Amino acid sequence: MRREKFAREMSERLKIPVRTAQSSAEAVRGAAIICAATTSSQPVLFGADIAAGAHVNAIGANHMRKRELDDAAVLKAEVVVVDSIEQSRQEAGDLVLGFATDEARWNHVSELSAVVSGGAPGRARPEQVTLFKSNGIAAWDLAAAMRVYAEATRRKLGRMLPLWQPAS
Repeated sequence: MRREKFAREMSERLKIPVRTAQSSAEAVRGAAIICAATTSSQPVLFGADIAAGAHVNAIGANHMRKRELDDAAVLKAEVVVVDSIEQSRQEAGDLVLGFATDEARWNHVSELSAVVSGGAPGRARPEQVTLFKSNGIAAWDLAAAMRVYAEATRRKLGRMLPLWQPAS
């Protein structure tokens, strides 16, 4: 199958174990960080499968009628952060559809720039589920990545991955 081939190739290339999953539930079971990057018009990530304390990055489905997350996944997130609230109200189907039954939820959405600068709170308790719904403001994504990278480097955390090196 294609996913086994992909997992094998990525394991070799990245020098880390990459494994396949039979379902999205299996893939995210117990995960601390979940990244959804699909073009799906139907949910592929379900609130029932998200563990307490997980962080979800939802970066696909940037159209009013597309969604990666079901209502339960969106409503399970106590902290919801977006690139732009105005843009998200127009393009983030996950949130537009997820908040349809509770429009007041928009009042508790923060912009990434406010969280990064300390102007808005992020996670307050370890068990909170957090959600970053990105619609793709590339300059902000790059700024956040640079800050995370600088902090990880300063703390000597993580390891370099050969993502942009030619395959041997």
